[in-house]
Amino acid sequence: MTNLPTKAKVMIGMVAVASLFALSISARHWQTQAWPQLVMLLAAAALSSRLKVKIPGTTSSMSGNLPIILLAVTQLGLFGSLLVAGVAAVAQSYTSGEHKTKPIQFLFNACTLLNAAGIAYLAYHSQLAAAHNTVHALSLVLAAGAYFLANTAPVAGIIGLTEGGNPFALWHQVFMWSFPNYVIGAGLTAIASAFSTTGLITLAVLMAVLFAVHASYKLYVRSAAKIEPKTMAMAATAR
Repeated sequence: MTNLPTKAKVMIGMVAVASLFALSISARHWQTQAWPQLVMLLAAAALSSRLKVKIPGTTSSMSGNLPIILLAVTQLGLFGSLLVAGVAAVAQSYTSGEHKTKPIQFLFNACTLLNAAGIAYLAYHSQLAAAHNTVHALSLVLAAGAYFLANTAPVAGIIGLTEGGNPFALWHQVFMWSFPNYVIGAGLTAIASAFSTTGLITLAVLMAVLFAVHASYKLYVRSAAKIEPKTMAMAATAR
């Protein structure tokens, strides 16, 4: 923590305070949770968060937990949504061995995910969405878009402050790689949430699809990583 730039410390502090604010609001406006459904979503969040793919050119990664968190936003209260996001953050951030996640990284990642889930919850239940005829569809689009911005912008910002580089350029790179993942995730959420409640069979099918998407993404990223050095070498030769 002492080696971090002052601006990075300030940003981490702001993100942490925002997450505490979200947790306090969820505690004040407590809603009775559907506990069996909550337990299933917690387990799914932990499993899907381990389906991670490193974003090329950055130290960031993306995981397959978006549909699970969005399902929590659509079918649980604010506290339940934050609880699912918190479990997802723990599972997503956990690493061991040489590349073990530092406590400050874990704190930032967890708080960012809590904030993103809270903002997505507010967007989904906003009056703007409720005033539209296609309530669920618009609400889900707003929630997914809000989650995307609230999750990716702080990550790009902290990478820019700690490792150098233009945060806007980093965010654009994250956007290019992760946006299709968010579109797929929102689409899967729309299909799964078509049921009144998310049952075990629905979650099992969703997890199978997420595993297939993760495998495809991982294969594509590996192929792109192999092609890029060759492309750069050919460009250098042409000069």
